[in-house]
Amino acid sequence: MNKFLIPVVIAAASTGGCIQVKTESEIKPIHITMDVNLKVDKELDKTFANEDQQQAKGDYAAIKSLIDRKVAGYTNTAMLEARDGATDDDKMTIAEENLKRMKRFREVAQKSGTTLEAVQKRRMLKLREKAASGTWLQGDDGKWSQK
Repeated sequence: MNKFLIPVVIAAASTGGCIQVKTESEIKPIHITMDVNLKVDKELDKTFANEDQQQAKGDYAAIKSLIDRKVAGYTNTAMLEARDGATDDDKMTIAEENLKRMKRFREVAQKSGTTLEAVQKRRMLKLREKAASGTWLQGDDGKWSQK
């Protein structure tokens, strides 16, 4: 039995070394998401430049007042929502501002070649960073909290 097994093992060992397996993998850089986010951020910065200033002017002053009085907060889609204590006039101001915001978000999405949802998400990230202490913010899970 050993006489037969030895040549088989030698044959298997010698032919096994001749088998070659070559694998190739190509690593391509992923720039798409980062490029889109940078483009969206740039457009958002231009679009909301007046609102992001410390001393808001015009319509932005009214919005800042609502946020400061804590009768409005930012939803997780970067829209405004009335909170407890908002008057009917406050709610009308919020509704008018949301129409303007939606129009601007759509314009940024179109210029950037991305979705409306992506633009709103990027804007909300910036709002969360810049929001003053006590500002009402809606989390991604839909729950409201103050910063």
